[in-house]
Amino acid sequence: MSQDETRCTLCGLDIGARPFTLKVGDQAYRFCCEGCRGIYEMLHDIQAAPDGADQNPDNPRKDEK
Repeated sequence: MSQDETRCTLCGLDIGARPFTLKVGDQAYRFCCEGCRGIYEMLHDIQAAPDGADQNPDNPRKDEK
């Protein structure tokens, strides 16, 4: 894994062992936290799947805990 793949797409911090992911078309973006992922979606006007299908199962949404 290259160093770029270990960094958050938005802020550049280390994404850790369980990153938050976002798939847009054939691209996959990785984030250190749900906040960075949400800000990236907002800044790029991306509508994520409402069921959280692209969310890492190791990082469940709050309503799935």
